[in-house]
Amino acid sequence: MHTLPLFDIDTEDEAVDFIRKNVPSGISVGFSGGKDSIVTAKLMEMSGVDHELEYSFTGMDPPEVVRFIRKQYPHCKIRRGKRTFWKDLAVNVPPSDRLRWCCTLLKKTGVDQVQGIRTEESSRRAKRDRINRYNGRTTYYPIFHWREWKVWEFIKEHKLPYPVLYDWGFDRIGCVVCPYHSEKTGKQHAMYREHWPKFFERFEKGISELYYKRVGQGKHMAYKTPEEFVKAWYLDDSSRWYKE
Repeated sequence: MHTLPLFDIDTEDEAVDFIRKNVPSGISVGFSGGKDSIVTAKLMEMSGVDHELEYSFTGMDPPEVVRFIRKQYPHCKIRRGKRTFWKDLAVNVPPSDRLRWCCTLLKKTGVDQVQGIRTEESSRRAKRDRINRYNGRTTYYPIFHWREWKVWEFIKEHKLPYPVLYDWGFDRIGCVVCPYHSEKTGKQHAMYREHWPKFFERFEKGISELYYKRVGQGKHMAYKTPEEFVKAWYLDDSSRWYKE
């Protein structure tokens, strides 16, 4: 005989109950300043479980988001690594969907954490468990099953402030230059370029410097020029950096 769950899986009561039953006191809460992080932070507050908001500064963040966090969440700890995206790009390879070293080096803290991850965002995330254990690290996803409409409903119901980028038409907030914002996404890529062109100029300059550095080291590049690679990268077609 099957028993009915106490709550639906996409309600705030269920999320708070999940936190109280599973999340240890004193845990870090990954906070990006985006809508899912805002909801997760509020649910943690409602649960009464002791926690600390932590934002990982990458050097690729929209300035408006950084200002939002500083103003609306002054208690949020801003974690700055010893390096930034720009410094790591100079000694690495360009990031891609297959090799996201930037997320690993700049965002992952290596400690147990609560995150605003939702299955709706990608098929890859949907394959995870709600309590995800990997490489000795445990992450908890209170709003794992929530739909986007529910997130916005919660924000409006609780009158929570959010970054102005959403009013400008952005669907998701993240690093300005990112493989996920390729020209294949159309509108989003164009919006990022329009609002923060200097980020793209700096990225293209960094790619050019890295390209010629590798050529000088005798590396066989998969593209004839850095401009050719950048064009392919923006189209999400840059499967290789070096020739096989």
